[in-house]
Amino acid sequence: MVAIAPTLPLVFFPGAGGRVEHLRPIAERLAHRRQTSICEYPGLGGVAPNPNLNSLSDLRRYVLSGLPERFDLVTMSMGGVLGLQTALQEPERIRKLTLMATSGGVDVSALGGIDWRDSFRRVQPNAPSWFVADRTDVTPHLAQITHPTLLIYGDADFIAPPRVGKLLLEKLPNARMEIIPDATHDLEIDYPDLIAAMIEAHLRMPDDADPAAAIVFAPKRG
Repeated sequence: MVAIAPTLPLVFFPGAGGRVEHLRPIAERLAHRRQTSICEYPGLGGVAPNPNLNSLSDLRRYVLSGLPERFDLVTMSMGGVLGLQTALQEPERIRKLTLMATSGGVDVSALGGIDWRDSFRRVQPNAPSWFVADRTDVTPHLAQITHPTLLIYGDADFIAPPRVGKLLLEKLPNARMEIIPDATHDLEIDYPDLIAAMIEAHLRMPDDADPAAAIVFAPKRG
């Protein structure tokens, strides 16, 4: 009999834009086996601001206050810094972690990533300044994150290039990486079926399983 990990609620942290609709297709594909929820960020993505939130740490505590005691977590782009901080500060809350095109929590610019902040401010001029300005770097602490972690990156992503994922792969003790050919920073919009299948396989894998390969290149489409 093949061992399959039990199901837990699956939580999604969006990127800086707070655009929950971009993650909904993936969440819907994964909802047949588990409860799924996509978090909203006050002040972003059309959600009313919360004057009590003045830092990324405030946002993390606010989001976690409404979540189950233990869950699997998927993050997109800047949502990755919230996921990494949660894994470090409240590790018991997360069982498995998926980081998609993470562009926060590490020094992305040093790894060739384009700084997205100026263009983001033009598109969302009313976004909380503390979110946009955050440059948290948890690189020195990544070895403490022992959760089974799936890294998903696109090889045509100029904001979070695969070099970012490879740094995370090197530092995280229990990680594997999937690289999607031709995928940009909008990979969650362009490849929902493929990404949902990757996440499903990750979640079903027994916690003590040894991944077959650290880096996997997904086949090109058509």
